[in-house]
Amino acid sequence: MMTSDMAETWRNCFEEELICPICLHVFSDPIQLPCKHNFCRGCISEAWAKDSSLARCPECNHAYTQKPSLEKNHKLSNIVEKYNALSVEKAAAPPLQCILCRRGPPLPAAKVCLRCNAPCCQSHVQTHLQQPCSALGHLLVEAEAAKAWTCLQHDKYRLYHCEAEQTAVCQYCCFARCHPSHGHAVTDVELRRNDIRVRR
Repeated sequence: MMTSDMAETWRNCFEEELICPICLHVFSDPIQLPCKHNFCRGCISEAWAKDSSLARCPECNHAYTQKPSLEKNHKLSNIVEKYNALSVEKAAAPPLQCILCRRGPPLPAAKVCLRCNAPCCQSHVQTHLQQPCSALGHLLVEAEAAKAWTCLQHDKYRLYHCEAEQTAVCQYCCFARCHPSHGHAVTDVELRRNDIRVRR
């Protein structure tokens, strides 16, 4: 039986070979172009949709007079499936604890300041609010709601509001997705807090 350490070793060994050169994540529905380079089906489709004049391979820059059919790479797809199967389930995250409790064991957090990434118990909420913060000030939410504010892809709090998609995004989503696609139509989430839609 493969232990968790063995599984992690295998994952690290060939993870780099399973990264899509466009999105830099593990392949999803990988396809292979005639030039033998592989991409996620969604990634190459989106890349070509942005430039309908000429289809090029993003890896070798080979130009196709006609867009080739996106044939699924079944062998690579099977390898990706086995790679994902090696994932070790993460242990349940411990409950958030107050970082301001100094006497005795820390109490469970009642609030989390998203801008400071600081959980605090009910007794220390006012103490935290008196501490220095960014120019935009503290942004406290219920501790139970902190997970809903977390970007699943980047594990960062979604403190910005994408005007084009009308949803909350994290700082990395801003640069990776929103800015290239929508310009700079991103505002701080506090400015749209009343009508923000936090995706779960």
